[in-house]
Amino acid sequence: MFIEEEYYDEHFLEAQYSQQEVTSVRFYDCKFTKCDFSETVFKDCKFSGCTFENCNLSLIQVLDCDFSQVSFNHSKLIGINWSEMAPPRKVGSGLLRFEECTLSHSTFIGLTLPRSVITKCTAKNVDFREADLTEADMSSTDFSESLFERTNLTAADFSSATNYMIDPGLNPIRKAKFTLPEAISLLYCMDIQLIDGD
Repeated sequence: MFIEEEYYDEHFLEAQYSQQEVTSVRFYDCKFTKCDFSETVFKDCKFSGCTFENCNLSLIQVLDCDFSQVSFNHSKLIGINWSEMAPPRKVGSGLLRFEECTLSHSTFIGLTLPRSVITKCTAKNVDFREADLTEADMSSTDFSESLFERTNLTAADFSSATNYMIDPGLNPIRKAKFTLPEAISLLYCMDIQLIDGD
């Protein structure tokens, strides 16, 4: 399917490219709509300014790939190890945007993702350990069973997010935003007793 080494401003509609291998292809300002890339292996690829709408990218591999200002909307991204992206893994702000996506069973271990967006998503059992999510928008997302440890959440926005278990003793959360009553979960990790006022 991908014959060229570089694509600019292309629109890929309903492409069926599951269980394939894509190596050293560059995509600039491309749009992917209703495409199936499930279980495809991307090696040394670059995505810059691209948008994925209603796509299935579950179980893809992103070996040494470079993502810059890439948006995913209403897409399935289950079981992806984003930590396999190209080193040095230190990125500019807003590198990745996920809106109304399913990110469950994925990992972002050790990634530097300041001001990234993970909003209105299902992020069950996602590993965010040692990631830098400074000023990230994590609002209205379900974080059931997700892992936060030595995760920099400074000024992150968790408003209307649910089911997160974040230990303030292990994760910097200064100036982060949380919504009641979910924010009470921040106290559960502390060695204190919660007394019902009634």
